[in-house]
Amino acid sequence: MTLLSMDAAKGGHPAGPGGLVDSPSKPRFDWPVAVAALGYAFQPIVQLRNGRCHGYEALLRGFDRTPFADAAELLDAADAAGALAEVETALHAKAVAAYRGLAGWAEAKLFLNLDARLVGRPGSPWLAHEPGGRRYSGITLEISERRPIPAEVAVETAVDLYRRGGLGIAIDDFGVGHAGLRLLFEARPDYVKLDHYFIHGIDRDARKRALVGAVVGHAHALGIQIVAEGIETAGEFYVCRDLGCDFAQGFLIARPSADLAGVSTRYGIVEELNRRDRRQPSEAHRRLSEVIERLPPLRVESRKTELLDYFKGDGSASIAPIVDEHDRPLGLIRERDLKRFVYSRFGGELLRNRGLGDRLDDLVIKTPVCDISTPLDQVIEAFSAESASDGIIIVEGGAYAGVLSSGALLRLVHERNLAMATDQNPLTRLPGNAAIVRHIEGALADPSRGHVLAYLDFDNFKPFNDNFGFRQGDRAILMFSERMKAWAAAASPAALAADAGDCFAGHIGGDDFFLGVSGGDEAEVLARLADLVARFRSDAESLYDAQTREAGGFLAKDRYGALRSFPLLSASGVVVVLRPGPHGLTSDAVNAAIADNKAHAKGAADKLCVVRLPADPAPR
Repeated sequence: MTLLSMDAAKGGHPAGPGGLVDSPSKPRFDWPVAVAALGYAFQPIVQLRNGRCHGYEALLRGFDRTPFADAAELLDAADAAGALAEVETALHAKAVAAYRGLAGWAEAKLFLNLDARLVGRPGSPWLAHEPGGRRYSGITLEISERRPIPAEVAVETAVDLYRRGGLGIAIDDFGVGHAGLRLLFEARPDYVKLDHYFIHGIDRDARKRALVGAVVGHAHALGIQIVAEGIETAGEFYVCRDLGCDFAQGFLIARPSADLAGVSTRYGIVEELNRRDRRQPSEAHRRLSEVIERLPPLRVESRKTELLDYFKGDGSASIAPIVDEHDRPLGLIRERDLKRFVYSRFGGELLRNRGLGDRLDDLVIKTPVCDISTPLDQVIEAFSAESASDGIIIVEGGAYAGVLSSGALLRLVHERNLAMATDQNPLTRLPGNAAIVRHIEGALADPSRGHVLAYLDFDNFKPFNDNFGFRQGDRAILMFSERMKAWAAAASPAALAADAGDCFAGHIGGDDFFLGVSGGDEAEVLARLADLVARFRSDAESLYDAQTREAGGFLAKDRYGALRSFPLLSASGVVVVLRPGPHGLTSDAVNAAIADNKAHAKGAADKLCVVRLPADPAPR
């Protein structure tokens, strides 16, 4: 890269910060001096599952030694003076020089912020390379959404120019800026960095979790990896990891540091958080590990003759996974795409001709990439992408692990559907006992956030069933199950506006039900549970004739055969609240709390008994 001269703030006499003006009566502002006064700090971007450093973002520091308050003010002034390209180029050169002072810099990428106003413009940093010349495969340009790319710039064409030099592309501050989905589509980035607005408090906000989960799924379908910015708490870390985010950046892991000797290549806090998480790998994770094809990858710098050798033989694969120098996946090369070379008269010679380029870049097809722990639903969504017909690349810890073929995915989907059909109540179609047990065990193994576990059943259901018949009994069960499904999906406007948490609804059997909520505001969840019980009491009145409703009850035999009066059908429940933090509780403790407090619930005014574990002196 050539460091361009910045002597000329050409064209016009714009005002700068603090009244700086280039005019005949005042000397030009000395941009090289301003750049020289600045330095760089580096903040790591790490793998969420192993703490290995994937890259460092270079962040400007030292504005107290300049007339500028921050980077935005500096670049705005440079743009007004016509010196934006020169200033940005000089800053990037300075960042690269500092980056090469980091221990292990060759094993991690450098993430550099590129002002959106420079994308594809003459003089933009990194565009002054010649085809076939030096490549910058260790550098990724972050294009922020906080500034618009000029309307006249063809983003796809501009990005191709950067890619020819081996540069990666990231969209920074995703979700809060100008371009949104359009930039995501046109730039075809390697990374999307989710703005910290969506990460802050994500463990307590169901809407943020739903939104981030959707973005992760769509990004993976396009072969894009996700960086969660601004992670500051263990709760945020676990949620981002479990939603399928690939990398993390934030104060929880490390603050930006100008101390080059103190920057690490591995971060113990991430290893410790994963070690502290007692949840076992999911069944989907285990099964995915079993069915992926562990095809040997080819490095992108491999010669094309090696590619021809890869596809030789009767038992050879029809695709070749391509990785960079750090085993990070770049895409696939399909054997069928080589036929035009292999079967043409001079095709083999063309592939071997180094003068036409001997790397594999121009043959790589970008394909969806999913972590081996990605939920199966997101893997299925990734397969819906047009580019996934040949398979999905599976990574583990950010490195290539194998390829999931369409046939293997169909087997996984079939197995999942069979399991769901087996573990599902035939009447209500709600998950059954096995799923409920898994939910409780998962909650007990997740101390990073609070959990609400509610056991709900009908009061005096047997006399109602005996007196009005099984059909009415089934109607009551279905009525309550539909209420529960809507409740768990946060279907009401009030629930959507609140912090509802992650909800799960299950059917134990008969008139026994289960609701679980992880995260969310405890008071709001309890209020919604009380509302659910109250609404069912009102709904159940429709099961009676007008005379019975007016009487407020009915006569029926009790369990001892004696005729007595019973009130109209209602529901009650024991609500076990698991507080955040280590507790050492088991499912036996939860079951005991429920069994011991059923009578309290049926006698309570709101039909709920709340038990907090670790235990309060007495339940409410």
